[in-house]
Amino acid sequence: MNYPTHKTRTGFTLVEILVVIVIATVVLSIAIPRIRTINKERSTREAARIVGSAFANAGQRARIDGVAGVRLTRNANFLQGTFQFAAAEVSLLRSVPNYVGDTEGAMIQNDVPAATPNNLISILMPLEQDELNIVRAGDLISFNGSSVTYRILAVNEDTDESGNPAIGTMQLQLDLAGYLPGPAHESSFSISRRPRVLRSSTSTLPSNQIIDLRFSGFEVLDGQLPSRLTSVFEPIIGGVENNFDIDFIFDEEGAVDRIYYNNPAATFRTPLGPLYFFVTEAPNSVETSEPVATQDNTSLWVSISSLSSSTNIGYNNSAPSAGQTYVSMTDLYENDRDQFNTIINNSRDNTLSSSANQ
Repeated sequence: MNYPTHKTRTGFTLVEILVVIVIATVVLSIAIPRIRTINKERSTREAARIVGSAFANAGQRARIDGVAGVRLTRNANFLQGTFQFAAAEVSLLRSVPNYVGDTEGAMIQNDVPAATPNNLISILMPLEQDELNIVRAGDLISFNGSSVTYRILAVNEDTDESGNPAIGTMQLQLDLAGYLPGPAHESSFSISRRPRVLRSSTSTLPSNQIIDLRFSGFEVLDGQLPSRLTSVFEPIIGGVENNFDIDFIFDEEGAVDRIYYNNPAATFRTPLGPLYFFVTEAPNSVETSEPVATQDNTSLWVSISSLSSSTNIGYNNSAPSAGQTYVSMTDLYENDRDQFNTIINNSRDNTLSSSANQ
């Protein structure tokens, strides 16, 4: 007897395959942008955490060692005109021993007191000055065990009476602040050196994340106004372009005492209030004159208390209206105070985290 056979159909029809492809395409088109946004948000949060942690750790270290700090290193690839507006590395600064000379009982070397201005002194060149930059502008010096300190304005090659290089000695220019007496010409000395970078502490922000210094800033005294927001990167100082790294120095109470630009003059500022850092994704073009980062709601604000080193990380909910762009936080502070306050208040009201121990 012959039984009828039934063929079982296997596989998929072309129509079914096309339907599946269309569905998968639609799902991916929806999911991929969201995945990118999630990854971007994760990277920005990690970058903000690195910045906040560095400042919180420096404040705690300063309370233990008496001094500490943080250095922001610029990324030379990101320019607005000729100014390097992006910082991509954060390093801790640690205290280093005072320099009192390489020999016991070392003294200043001024041989002709009457011919030497009292704000210029000479000392023997430190043995490792060339390799380690032992003494530099911005360090503090005291004499004969006194508590009075003088800021070193410049470190220069010393010269003899004929104006020729004096081998083995270096000249220090001191800031007498308009009232301090010059040191005696036979004096011992002690140089309190600014904190140096702890190389093992350097952290690089996650890929494509930067601190945008066009928007970051802090408040300082100003001769024209009671106070102003000075851009951290401050492109021109004394008529000279400034693209140097920035050191934030904490005192023994964990407060931000000075902010140094690592230019030859060691120009410094003293903050009056919190420091604001705008952490965001780097622009697509490394050469850009369009600071549009504040339109990005995935960016974060990191604010640092200048008094306690406590940190706060807040969301950026300050997107401008259609057709509006921001030039910088400095310009907003001086020309549109309401908009500036809106940005800062939004970052505070939409806090991601707040802690002195980020």
